[in-house]
Amino acid sequence: MENNYDVLVGRFTYVVYKSENYMVTKFLSEDGPITATGPSFDIDMSQDYELYGNYTDHPKYGFQFNYLRVEKHLSTNREQIISFLKSDSFKGVGKKAAEKIYNFFEDNTLHILKEDPKRIFEVELTDKQYNAIIVGFESLNNPQNEIMFHLVSSGFTSIEAQRIFNRFKYATLEVSDINPFRFYNEIYGMSFEKVTNYAKTKDFEDKENKYKEAYLIYLLTKYCFESGDTFIDRTQFMKLSKLSDFDSILENAINNDYIVLEGERVYLFNDYNDEFYISNYLNNFGNELSLDDELLLEGISNNENELQVKYDSKQKDAISSFFKNGISIIVGGPGTGKTTIVKTMANMFKAYFPFNNLIAIAPTGRAAKRISEICDCEAKTIHSLLRWNLETNTFVYDEDNPIVYDAIIIDEFSMVDANLFASLLKACKYVKKICIIGDDNQLPSIRPGFVLRDLIGSDIFTVTKLTYNYRQSEGNEIIDLANSIIDDNVDLNKYHKDIEFIDMKKRHFDLVSLIQKDVENGYEFDDIQVLAPMYRGDFGIDKLNITLQNAFNPDHGQSSKNVGKYTYRVSDKILQLKNRPNDDVYNGDIGYLTEIDFDEKCFVINYNDVYVFYKFDDLIDISLAYAISVHKSQGSEYRAVYFVFTRSNIHMLNKNLIYTAISRAKNKLVLIGEESVFVEGIHQMMRNRHTTLKDRLINCVLNSQF
Repeated sequence: MENNYDVLVGRFTYVVYKSENYMVTKFLSEDGPITATGPSFDIDMSQDYELYGNYTDHPKYGFQFNYLRVEKHLSTNREQIISFLKSDSFKGVGKKAAEKIYNFFEDNTLHILKEDPKRIFEVELTDKQYNAIIVGFESLNNPQNEIMFHLVSSGFTSIEAQRIFNRFKYATLEVSDINPFRFYNEIYGMSFEKVTNYAKTKDFEDKENKYKEAYLIYLLTKYCFESGDTFIDRTQFMKLSKLSDFDSILENAINNDYIVLEGERVYLFNDYNDEFYISNYLNNFGNELSLDDELLLEGISNNENELQVKYDSKQKDAISSFFKNGISIIVGGPGTGKTTIVKTMANMFKAYFPFNNLIAIAPTGRAAKRISEICDCEAKTIHSLLRWNLETNTFVYDEDNPIVYDAIIIDEFSMVDANLFASLLKACKYVKKICIIGDDNQLPSIRPGFVLRDLIGSDIFTVTKLTYNYRQSEGNEIIDLANSIIDDNVDLNKYHKDIEFIDMKKRHFDLVSLIQKDVENGYEFDDIQVLAPMYRGDFGIDKLNITLQNAFNPDHGQSSKNVGKYTYRVSDKILQLKNRPNDDVYNGDIGYLTEIDFDEKCFVINYNDVYVFYKFDDLIDISLAYAISVHKSQGSEYRAVYFVFTRSNIHMLNKNLIYTAISRAKNKLVLIGEESVFVEGIHQMMRNRHTTLKDRLINCVLNSQF
């Protein structure tokens, strides 16, 4: 990690290629023109820059300069100074005024005005020109602007740079000089590789040990994300790290509150604290709002009459549990009436507690929208409720600024991870009732933890399991298959109405023709969704998307743009990959590309009449949605689902994933794969995640009894 780099001084003349993180440019240096490659940032073509990096001889593209860091250069050259002063940075200053300023201060013009912009009053100019010079140099001198420019020109995206600045404020550059690895250690979601590359351009004390500390955090983060575990065994961690000085580096990370060692279990600091917070909060939760049996029976009966439904005994138990307990849990598969009872719970809450307020929340926008459409109550995503700030990666509502709701119903809870649940509970200081609803057979959260399983397994909370399936009783084969998978009693030969199985080893199939036939038979294109377990491979998500795009939105001269592995066209079906709270669009939402504006350099995407603008640099946040992963489909239902899988997917297939994919379909399910692979998959149990939330919940109860 030595600082052996060259310095080029000059000006960018042309951008050959630019993505969010990387760009190829033509750079005119004092030694002549050269191709420059490195971190992407907004170039001012009238500004001189200093590039820090190394010369490379690319086997295909020839001699280049690969820069790692960029700094603005204040020229002492007459023509360059005049050119800079009449640039867009100083609105209203033309060539004559720029020449007058240079003639007064000469070669030191820029250095003088950067140090003291008010010295411009020594030159005879108009008020508008005075103001332009002062504002321009004050902006140039703004410490935050300088910090942000330094970070972006060093390879960080604007969002990453903003998060770094929000964490360290005006001490950012000082922190980067002492230990730039703190950018990774203390800010969730930063790229370890990117921070490491940045650190290579810096000289700081104890560099190797600080790198190793960050490396341990990186390994632990990667292990927990890939496994879903909230900890790793210490001996296993030591072997994984391959560090000869593992003990001393681990001790440093523990002393700096990055890692926690509990017995032989090693946790990330935040994961450890999340489990503790959840267990302590739930253990101390009260029960202030409750109804007696007479009112419960009255409320349920009134809603049965009003909604023209008849609840079974388990559904009545679930409704009663909500009103009798501070915390209640309701689990059941699709078709068991979970959403129906939420409507009654909301109606009864408003009737019997008119001066208290209730909100229903869910992890995804589609799930929240479904609740709001069926139930007459306020509904939001969890991130929207807590008002997540993308730039700071924090929530507006927390322990110091709690939400003002008395009761919360959380739907699709299997998708909620420990960190998100802890963040929610931190904002629930005034909440008196929490109802958790989910399907315990679905896939767990993407991030570490298995919260729903641990809450149920603790045997502390009242859990109502809805078992009677109304769709199955009406002859819905999809629900029957989903339940058969859970019961390990699958017979594919008995399904002939709602389910079709196409064994690709025995029968030729044309996915495009199958979907076109559905559309001809009355299905809207939005009603149909193709799912697959993996992105790569002949029948992976990437190739399926291209095939389906060419069939259902072919190139007929409409606006298009190449971005990464896809060429996006107007009218494409689009999947949102990350939360955009300011636009009220969230991970997993699906919309349509309505416009590509090359003048403004943006996409316009319509998500159910919510139009969102994406700068070209932000297109990493979207993908085509003709085919999506099973994980991305959670929280959504579709009239027709095509689930495509092959032998190459076998390591990804398990009972929970197949069950989740199948249960996304309401009316029609088409399974495309090999029967032997399907059978192996449904008998393959998902790896058990290792967590300690259940034990902490139990210990909290035991400790409170003494």
